[in-house]
Amino acid sequence: MIELEYFDDITCIKTATEQGGQAIMWVYAYRIGNLLFDTGCGNAREEVQKCKELEGIKRVILSHYHEDHIGCAGVFDNAQIFAHEPSIEMIKNPEQLGEFFQYVWGQPHQIKRVLPLPEMLKESEFKFEIVSLPGHCEDMIGLYEPNKKWLFSADAVPLPSKKKIAMPEENVPQIIQTLEEIQRMPIDVIFDGHRGPIENPHEHIQTRIDFLKGIREDILRYHRDGKSIQEIQTLLDIEGPWYMDMTEGRFGIDHFISSMIKHSI
Repeated sequence: MIELEYFDDITCIKTATEQGGQAIMWVYAYRIGNLLFDTGCGNAREEVQKCKELEGIKRVILSHYHEDHIGCAGVFDNAQIFAHEPSIEMIKNPEQLGEFFQYVWGQPHQIKRVLPLPEMLKESEFKFEIVSLPGHCEDMIGLYEPNKKWLFSADAVPLPSKKKIAMPEENVPQIIQTLEEIQRMPIDVIFDGHRGPIENPHEHIQTRIDFLKGIREDILRYHRDGKSIQEIQTLLDIEGPWYMDMTEGRFGIDHFISSMIKHSI
């Protein structure tokens, strides 16, 4: 399914898999002039192909290789598609998803040609800087427009205010560092990968920094006391979401705790 929203000069494209007439989870792509930042999930490919608001795209910027962001990239074969160079092969040849993620997002198709990112992008009156946003994955990037004070942040800002699960490739202490770097930037709006435009970005981000720093202190204290990952999970009374087992290990509380320990010591 697809829905459109508008913010200033930006078209916000929301895509999702429909279940019972509702979106399982929205993911956002953004059109600025003839430039598209991310493309949405593969299960919305048909709707994206038919969407007149997405005609005439000349350049596509992919923030990272996860399927909810690259799923419709193949729709834009006639455009130039750009990504951070270390991610290009994973984007061109996406990994085969498990059953759960095929249902939630859809399997991305292969993409014939993906180009390395330029240092800066111009679109209409806008000048976008490419900014590195590691943590959620090592090679994730965003776009920053200094005159408007806009940051297209992809998945740099955790969706929940109290993040307690992670993927194996996530570096949670690096997420904290990236959030702190964003806080030091002059930003009026962040264009989030799953929430859309956020007009109180610093307040929104600070709640996540405070929680992650607090739980990191607890995890490291228990680790120094010789507690195992399972024991730390029990002591912190962390429970996973209902769908976690269905991800077949791609999301886990153990990944979250392990990352806090591994990347903090």
